[in-house]
Amino acid sequence: MKKIIVVEHVSVEVESSFGRFTFHLEKALGILAPTALKALGAVPASMARHLNSTNDKNELVLFNIFSHEDLSHKGKSRKIKHYDIGNPGIMLRMMAQHAAVGLYFPIQLLVYEKLDGKVVVEYDLPSSLFGRFDNAEISSDAMILENNLINAIRVSDKKN
Repeated sequence: MKKIIVVEHVSVEVESSFGRFTFHLEKALGILAPTALKALGAVPASMARHLNSTNDKNELVLFNIFSHEDLSHKGKSRKIKHYDIGNPGIMLRMMAQHAAVGLYFPIQLLVYEKLDGKVVVEYDLPSSLFGRFDNAEISSDAMILENNLINAIRVSDKKN
């Protein structure tokens, strides 16, 4: 079965430098390290406590960062970081409603420096990704994730 879905994509230029923006973004997000998961026994309640102790009140954590810094193109250097972001408790709650929501976790966020030195943040809106499930509880959780993601970006940009 094939289904066409509409995904809303956001691309926003931030005022901060690449280093300053990514530093504040990473500081604002909790880091869910594999060693922490193992120590917690991967129990959702323990993960939630760990999450609350490591983030900046936005309820999101970094699952992974792929850094492609200092890539060069035609002799010009540029920086790129790809973030996997989410909330384990919300993710588990949404997957209990419909297992296929796991396809869209973690949320993908790309931050890159353009050749002119300006910094761009790109992501797909969770509300549009999860909207295909036509489920009020999933949509509500998607909006929580979306609002927290937008807030984390906004707060990280204002700290320039």
